[in-house]
Order: sequence, then structure tokens, then C-alpha cells
Amino acid sequence: MLNRARAFIAAERLRPLHCLYGLLLTVLVTGFGALAPSYIRPTHLALMYLLAVAVAAINFGLWAALLTAVLSVGALDYFFIQPIYSFQVNTPQDVLLLAFLTVGAVIASGLAAKLREHVAIAEHNAATTAALYRFASRLAGTVTREEAMAAVVEQVAAMVPGEATLFAAGDVVPPAPLTLLLRAAGENVGTMTFIPRSGSELSFGDRRLIEALAELAGIALGRQVLADRLAQTSIEREADRLRSALLNSIAHDLTAPIASVATALTSLAGSYDTYDDATRREVIGEAEREAQRLHQFSANLIYIARLEAGAIDVRREPTDIGELVARALARARPLLAPRNIAIDIPPGLPDVPVDFALVEQALFHILENAGKYTPPTATIRVTGEADARGVVIRIADDGPGLPPGDVDRVFTKFYRAPSAMRSAGTGLGLAICRGFIEAHGGTIAAANRKDGTGAVFSIFLPLSGAEK
Repeated sequence: MLNRARAFIAAERLRPLHCLYGLLLTVLVTGFGALAPSYIRPTHLALMYLLAVAVAAINFGLWAALLTAVLSVGALDYFFIQPIYSFQVNTPQDVLLLAFLTVGAVIASGLAAKLREHVAIAEHNAATTAALYRFASRLAGTVTREEAMAAVVEQVAAMVPGEATLFAAGDVVPPAPLTLLLRAAGENVGTMTFIPRSGSELSFGDRRLIEALAELAGIALGRQVLADRLAQTSIEREADRLRSALLNSIAHDLTAPIASVATALTSLAGSYDTYDDATRREVIGEAEREAQRLHQFSANLIYIARLEAGAIDVRREPTDIGELVARALARARPLLAPRNIAIDIPPGLPDVPVDFALVEQALFHILENAGKYTPPTATIRVTGEADARGVVIRIADDGPGLPPGDVDRVFTKFYRAPSAMRSAGTGLGLAICRGFIEAHGGTIAAANRKDGTGAVFSIFLPLSGAEK
């Protein structure tokens, strides 16, 4: 009890201005008593002086209240108790009055000062709670771990004099006066150290405040750790899906042509003499087509691997666009039959510096797609035009067009439109096509025709390999 009183008195600082206010309160009560001495008795004035002491204690602190109490007792004795203008006391009643005023003033000053302290503590706690609430709201809005850690360091510095540092779990933490583990859901997600400002010591309240901030920091960092893990899980799940798609495609697109070639060879080996020349040529042709399909599939896998590794070697040479289109059409014509092919490549188009084999392969993939997704009665149009920057090649058809939600996805690896699920393919062709064109500094885009009668693919090849 005595220690608490000493601590309370030590916490109250002596402020001369506040003591002056206490003096003015005493003068005010004394002056009021002097104006009407016949109506106001010393007992009345004692109550007024007690009120002045309480006002001083509540508004100006303990020392101002004690000074007001001493001055009040002295003023009451000197100005209003006989003999006046003397500190002498003649009657026991006056002695009791001054004694009770002294005790009451001291008690009132202590109680009022204590009340003032509690009010100040309550206001401080309310302000701290509001600051913690705002801090928690700010942490909830952070997106990355770095943002959350920066917000914690800034908030600690704003509320407690000193320097806070946050470390991720597993980091080497240097020694510090205060080290706190940051935990979330029972897991260590980091560490916070705090170094008080030079020459200052942490109070109990400051330590509790830092611990509260550390708890909020742990929750925020835990949320970021969970978000990172969910993102990693999503990435792994997507990778598993892509691996499954690749394995399924490989299983289908390798098994079918190999089985066809094996069947053709087995049939020829067992019944070669019984087959006529036309049948033999048909069986050999079927085996040749399936072998070519198998070769194309293997080539696509190699192409996509080289694109992802950045190992595509572009060997540019001036190329005639008409010859490029003609070569791609010649390769794709068996896949396009019996569709009608319309070519509009005007003479005089500038030669474009490209790798002939890569761009021809890109055109082939687009023509191959047209053969898969359009009916046999469709017309496929290949046009070309030049502008100041390069040449644009457009391949359009009058088939069903692209599904509305697939326009931006057709160049994604392994993606196949629902209408293509019954046909052979891995969904790599257009991804390879985009990689080859972009390797030349060009662009490729897919869209539905404005008249609503099919799809159109536009390839832009710059006259300079660095221009887009």
C-alpha cells in the first residue's frame, strides 16, 4: 500500500502553472467570503475551500490540490477566524474546524487526483484500443507479407518510442532487449525484436502494448503464410492437371497411330500374297498417314519444350509471303480436302525477314485447326496485305466459329474446345504457333468474323525483327 502511494506521488509532476491555478481558486473563495462576511460563516467557507481543493485535484493534479488545501486552511484561519489577521486560534471549535478542513482537504485532494488518474488511464486505454482496431483493419487489407511486416514496424514506432524489427520464421534473429515470437494457429510464423529509444526503459504498459501488436502481427503473417500455401497448392494442382492432360494426350495420340501402323504391318505380313496391289497401297498409305501423325505429335512436343526453354533459334532470311503460304497449304491440303481453298496474296508484297520453317509450321497449325473444326463444305480463305510496319496474313473460315469464352484461351497449352474432344490432338498446335510468331517479334490473334460466319486468325510479321 505504501509503495503504491509512493509510486502515485512520484508519477505526479510539479507544474508551476497548475499551482498558480490552485492559488487563484483559493483567492476566489477568499474574495467571495470577504464580500459578504455577515452572511457567510467560517463553516460555509470551509465547504467552499473543500470544493476548490476538489476542483484543483481533478483539473490540475495532486500538487496543485495540496497547495490549494494548505492555502485554504491558512486563509480561513487568517481572514475569517477570530482573531482576524492572525493565525492564533482561541476556541476549541475553531481548532476542530481547521483540523477537519485540513484532513478533508488532504483526503479530497488525494481522491480527486486518483479519480483524475483513472480517467486519464481510461482515456489512454480507449485511444490505444482505437489505434489497435485501426491497425487490425489495416493489417486485414495487406496483400503480401512484406506489406504486413512494414505496417507492423510503422505502427509499433508510432505507439512506443523505439525501433521494432520483424523476421520471418527461420531467419537469424540478433539479440535485443525484447524478443517476441509471432504465432498463428500454434505455429511460429516469425519473430519481432524491439529496442527502446536510447536512455528509456519499457514500462509495463508499453510491454503489454507491444505484446498486443505482436499478436496482431502473428495473425496477419499467419494469414499471409496460409495464402502462400493455398497459392502453392493451387499451382501444384494446376501442374498436376497439366501433367494429367499431357499424359492422357500422349497415351491417346501415341497409342492410336502406333496401333494403326502395327495393324497395317501385321496385316501385310500375314496376307501380303492374298492382297491385290490396290489393297496393299491402301494399307501402306494408312500406315504412312499414321506414321506422319505420330511424327507430327513428337515434333509438337519437341517444339513446345524448346519454346519453354527459350531454345528456339530463329534464322531470318528474306521470304516471299506467297511462297510461304503455298508451302503451308501444300502440307495441309490432305487435311483440308474436300474444303474449298481461296487464296488472295497480292503480288508485290515485301519480303519479310523470317525463319521460313518456323512460320510455315505456324501457318500449318492454323490450317490444320481449320480442317478439324469446319465442315467439309466450308471455305477457307488465306489473304495477305502490307502496311508500313510489316505484313498481315489472315486465315478465315465460314465454320461454326470460336465459342464466346474461348477466344482468349485458344493459344493456351493443352486447351481444346469442347467441340474438338472427339478429334485427335493435344491442344499444343496453337500454343506452338503463338510461340513461333512471337519469336519473330510478331503477333497473332484469334477472333470471330464480324459477319458471324466463322473464325479468323491474324498473323502480323514485322519488316524488322525487333518491331511489333
